[in-house]
Amino acid sequence: MKKVKIFQNLAVLAMFFAFTYFSNAQEIDVQSTDPLTIIQNGNTLNPFTGSVTYDGQFAGTVGFGGSYFGYYAGTAIAASSNYNTFMGSYTGYSTTTANYNTFVGTGAGIFNTTGGNNTSVGFLAGYSNQTGVGNVNLGYYAGFSETGSNTLYIENSTAATPLIYGEFDNDKVGINTKNLVNSVGGANTSAYSLYVKGGILTEELRVRTGWADYVFDSGYELMSLSEVEKYISENGHLPNVPSAEQVSEQGIEIGDMTRIQQEKIEELTLYIIELQKQLTELNKKVEDLSK
Repeated sequence: MKKVKIFQNLAVLAMFFAFTYFSNAQEIDVQSTDPLTIIQNGNTLNPFTGSVTYDGQFAGTVGFGGSYFGYYAGTAIAASSNYNTFMGSYTGYSTTTANYNTFVGTGAGIFNTTGGNNTSVGFLAGYSNQTGVGNVNLGYYAGFSETGSNTLYIENSTAATPLIYGEFDNDKVGINTKNLVNSVGGANTSAYSLYVKGGILTEELRVRTGWADYVFDSGYELMSLSEVEKYISENGHLPNVPSAEQVSEQGIEIGDMTRIQQEKIEELTLYIIELQKQLTELNKKVEDLSK
């Protein structure tokens, strides 16, 4: 009798498990008509909606080609937004209507609202920017205070002057400086691409520039030494050489200054050759007189 009761209990348990299995199997089978739907703990979650992929509490769920992963990632995103990728808690938290943004790291692009084409990677990278476009921020707090467009920040702090700063629309980049000026003391520097704050230490520097061999051309007008003396007396520097004041205000172009110095070396060589000829002629006259 005891064995019969045990068998009955086992049969009831078997029926219960069978019922549970087939009920769940039927539920999954029904839901499998939508292959993008997942059944979890009895709750239906939809981490895919059309072209959108998302995961995380309060993560965004709309916008063509969007991907939102993390707590509140892209939570305010609008359906009209396209191809945004937010990875990390609060990434793109305020973004509404914007396209082509990539934010990675907790709070990256957190206050961006309508700015597009931005890339911010790092904790709170691109923190202050709301509507700027085309910005790239790489590093912890990179571009923290920037509110403009088309800038590059590589930095690991909130410092206003980052290790590397760039302007994409001007094709300029600075190291430890944001002062990418177009003129220095009246000298045009608009064509310069690299600006460095502090010294540059390198094992080699090669500059392509013009050279001064034109001094040896037959048509070159070499000033007489008396003319050079007069010019120095009136101007305080050599002809075709910038003054101390000019160098102080504008600096010098290495290539151009090297060419000018070479010009003076070659002119000096011509003066020495001419003096040598005069000395030889004088010696010959002295020899003739002594005979």
